[in-house]
Amino acid sequence: MEKREIKNSGVFVTSLSFGTSALGNMPDTYGYSVSEERAQMALDAVFASPVNMLDSSRNYGLGQSEARIGKAIARHGGLPRGMVISTKLDRNMTNNSFTASDARRSIEESLQALGIEKIDILHLHDPEHGRDLSEITQKGGALDELFKMRDEGLATCVGLAMGKVDIMLPLLRDWDFDVMINHNRFTLLNR
Repeated sequence: MEKREIKNSGVFVTSLSFGTSALGNMPDTYGYSVSEERAQMALDAVFASPVNMLDSSRNYGLGQSEARIGKAIARHGGLPRGMVISTKLDRNMTNNSFTASDARRSIEESLQALGIEKIDILHLHDPEHGRDLSEITQKGGALDELFKMRDEGLATCVGLAMGKVDIMLPLLRDWDFDVMINHNRFTLLNR
């Protein structure tokens, strides 16, 4: 399967990735449950496939998706060679705040759940759902914290993952993201 490098980062991703939101066991969203056993079987299949990228988030199943990925990584004795982990910084789901400290808490929880020391691709997730966009974009806000995490070596690439294009475009002009996801716009289901 073809791989493409993200900018000049040294991170190469296949043209298909495996989204793991359903592994968070969210029957209200998907209409079905995913057991631990089924999630592990799916992850084993991805690890054995030519697909080299898993995309997750702290918010998928309130952390359950990342916990399940972490279990699979541990069972395999570490992340399979060449596998790329993409995850997202999420807002505080209790009050929708998305401050720099909320972003920092999110990456710390992700690293612990996944059992890894560095994220290959780290996105700021759904800023349009935060309680105040200026909280995210202000100097010292969540976006600055995202880039600080890359500078600290906690992530190789940083991105923006969101759905509302009218809010996304100004952010893309003002910050030098490595990648972006405008979710639910170009999936296999949309082709």
